[in-house]
Amino acid sequence: MVKDPAQGKTPRYVVIADELRARIEAGEFSETGKLPSERMLTEEYEAARNTIRDALQLLRVDDLIESRGGSGVYLRAFRRIQRDAVERLSREQWGAGRAIWDKDLQGRDRSEDVKVFEADPPEHVARTLGVRGKKVWCRDKLYRSEGRVVMHSLAWYPADLVEGTAITEQNTGPGGTYARLDEVGHGPARFSEGIEVRLPLSAESKTLGITMSTPIILIVRTAYDSEDRPVEVNEMKLDSDSYRLIYNFPS
Repeated sequence: MVKDPAQGKTPRYVVIADELRARIEAGEFSETGKLPSERMLTEEYEAARNTIRDALQLLRVDDLIESRGGSGVYLRAFRRIQRDAVERLSREQWGAGRAIWDKDLQGRDRSEDVKVFEADPPEHVARTLGVRGKKVWCRDKLYRSEGRVVMHSLAWYPADLVEGTAITEQNTGPGGTYARLDEVGHGPARFSEGIEVRLPLSAESKTLGITMSTPIILIVRTAYDSEDRPVEVNEMKLDSDSYRLIYNFPS
């Protein structure tokens, strides 16, 4: 059998990624923090644009670079947020008056844009909460850390549970919405989370300030009280360049 001479040959995109990695480590792009554009790299390496994109993707996986919507590819400066899905939701966190997002950030700078309103819920939310034909309260939040938009969330609550509580206000107070639910006898006793990774829609890309080729992490969390009644549906869209998800389950 004649051996294919192409077998065992290092793919072109891997060679380019290795060369770019060496240039990054040598400090070639440190002054501006920005890499040449894809067009410039295709000309420099005489390679197809898809080859350049594959090479850049290898560098993203290594956390060396990141894409910024409408601006280009930069050396990574933002340290990924470690999101421990189990610890952040523990009663020890929100029950002690701490925001669950503080568990993620560990003292890093943060800010939030919050909108609160009453609305007709989407069908899937109404079905989960068991409130078809009824209005719910929605908390629309845009999260920033160190000046960077990292997550957008829409959290939905049955109106009969939260009417008259601080959940219908911008500032929910110490411990956030879960502490307020607990005060009215419906604190979360368990959670379920569904996770999907996909490319963003145009509006999602604009909201998060990412490129259309940067995946988002979609997490849909449902909180249940001690009677197993759903008391919250929270749809979160995370910039995948900003997060690392961790699941530490107790033994």
